[in-house]
Amino acid sequence: MAPAVAVIGAQWGDEAKGKIVHFLAKDADLCVRFNGGPNAGHTVVDQYGEIRLHQVPVGALYPHCLGVLAQGMVLDLWALREELSALKAQRRPDPKILISERIHLILPFHKVREEREGAADRIGTTRRGIGPAYEDRASRRGLRFLDLTNEELLRERILADHKTWGGFDPEQVLAELLLFREEFEKSVGDAQGRIASALASGKKVVFEGAQGTLLDVDFGTYPYVTSSKTTVHGIPWGTGVWPEFSAVLGVAKAYTTRVGAGPLPTEDHTHFGEKLREAGREYGATTGRPRRCGWLDLVALRYAQKINGFTHLALTKLDVLSGFSELRVAVAYRLEERRTEQFPASSWELMRAEPVYESLPGWEKDIQGVRDFGKLPREARDYVRFVEEAVGVPVALIGTGPRTEDLIVREDLWS
Repeated sequence: MAPAVAVIGAQWGDEAKGKIVHFLAKDADLCVRFNGGPNAGHTVVDQYGEIRLHQVPVGALYPHCLGVLAQGMVLDLWALREELSALKAQRRPDPKILISERIHLILPFHKVREEREGAADRIGTTRRGIGPAYEDRASRRGLRFLDLTNEELLRERILADHKTWGGFDPEQVLAELLLFREEFEKSVGDAQGRIASALASGKKVVFEGAQGTLLDVDFGTYPYVTSSKTTVHGIPWGTGVWPEFSAVLGVAKAYTTRVGAGPLPTEDHTHFGEKLREAGREYGATTGRPRRCGWLDLVALRYAQKINGFTHLALTKLDVLSGFSELRVAVAYRLEERRTEQFPASSWELMRAEPVYESLPGWEKDIQGVRDFGKLPREARDYVRFVEEAVGVPVALIGTGPRTEDLIVREDLWS
């Protein structure tokens, strides 16, 4: 088996996984998305400019790297077409993609259902139809890409959902799906077989996780979660392969953010939280919503490490902390006068948790673009080491700016 690297969000998503995957994929043969759909927003800043990818794997920005959309995803073909057009508008090379024939499709009535069922307002979803598409998949009434070859089945299903939900033109949807079948026909195939064959033949594969561990449908802050597996366990679930990983990389910001509803124990409602938001440009890549911001939560990060078995961490956006004279880090929670270092399974309990902070000295020097660990201020180096000691795994990569090359590399994850 060739080495494989898993890139997993260690917080509530938006950890700058896109930047990390883009860096790793320059040496990869395949880049595989295994969960989620257009609710993901992976931002890359390179020589072509800034691009926000929602379904196309980040590695596909390299001509040598095949981007695989595996069967664990749900796919919006309309959004995929727009994404590919945006890449073309930046005069980028046409990405090489392989879409699993088994991938389930997001259809217009999924978005209608999500709005009418109130999920977007109740738990803060992205209004992209993700939940209803996964719901149909689980209840065995979903449509997969391979079903586009069965026009009778398509018509029956689309008319049935139009009768139930309305809100779209069924004949137009049917016609567009048949056009998509022709448009993407050469990009569809056996993704599981391709990934397995690549690993067996010694090719390098990076697995690109979407969202974050604390949004996992089983291990996240339920019900304020997404509808898929966002942990490392989602890789065999979403691809049908069991790689031998050279690294399981947990990606975490040097602070904490969250979009939408749900508990966020270290959220800061003062000017510090606002300063983090503005300095870090903390607005959702998919929705544009302002992210809730707060201090680094080591209780949550240790929990993510326990669930995923991270071998390494990538600590991103360290540069955003420049200019803070004091940094606070949550090392425990207080629950009804009881101190705990355990992450509660109950969201309702977590909402009542009060963080127990430890203060660390900050630094004034602007560190954006620094690529040598030794050139960081001593306080910044101490902050990284504090995280390493608290979580129990080394920080292999440190993000110091928005561009892919704004990165301190402390360890080769492919070896």
